[in-house]
Amino acid sequence: MVRQYYVPQVTELSEQELQAVFEAATPPVCLLGGWAVHLHVNPGFQAEHGREYIGSRDIDIGVHVDPDWTGEDLRSVPVGESISAIEDLGYTKSRFGFVQNFLRDSQKRISEDEAQEYAMHEVFQVYVDVIPDTKKLDGFREVFGFKPPAESLLAPVFEDNRGEPLSEYVSWSPSSEKMIVPPELLAAMKIRSLPDRDKSHKRVKDVADLHALLWYAKDYKEMKKDALEPVSETDLDRLESAVDESVFENAAQLLQIDQQLIINSITRLLQ
Repeated sequence: MVRQYYVPQVTELSEQELQAVFEAATPPVCLLGGWAVHLHVNPGFQAEHGREYIGSRDIDIGVHVDPDWTGEDLRSVPVGESISAIEDLGYTKSRFGFVQNFLRDSQKRISEDEAQEYAMHEVFQVYVDVIPDTKKLDGFREVFGFKPPAESLLAPVFEDNRGEPLSEYVSWSPSSEKMIVPPELLAAMKIRSLPDRDKSHKRVKDVADLHALLWYAKDYKEMKKDALEPVSETDLDRLESAVDESVFENAAQLLQIDQQLIINSITRLLQ
């Protein structure tokens, strides 16, 4: 059942929107989340299984926010310019960023009001989640009207040059300041966030992505070592409690691979 959320009709349109969003955004920005995982693991996954790794529905864009910026600053710095640019693409504000409605058959953009005129199965949404690198976001909420979830592991991407050029992973040509989060940090993010996932299909996708990062991005031992560096024993205990046989089974069905492969990679991570 989880595969219904990631059918090509939806993920291919999301991938097109990914390019539009990143071309509009003002750097420095970085790609994280499901599309970043896809770009890192797809060559290895495709070589082993003869097909592309699963795409993503949502677009996660990482941004730098200085806690000392005033409201006036926020509007004029790159994060403010990026938010304005995403709105100019037709997206409307949602809980963590932006959303755009599309008709499933024609892939036509429609407004929130127009979406109400159609049955739920006729419409799907592409979400653009804006992820800052700090939790000190009171000023951000006052200016932009929403307070997105923060990801502290983005700080090294912006401050320590841990990001990689997005241009090395896509067929289009983003500028050098538009980056992708490296696979070990993506894995660490998955380890820390997976236990808090309140939707079952999101938790399943996180398990699938974590397995793929461990298995296909680079050498497993190196990947495990680097991914564990920013996480705590408590994080690992929470991860172990959050996964069970049904999650592994559903993740295997999502990727259409042997369930034991996923069990092995996650188990080795926790040892």
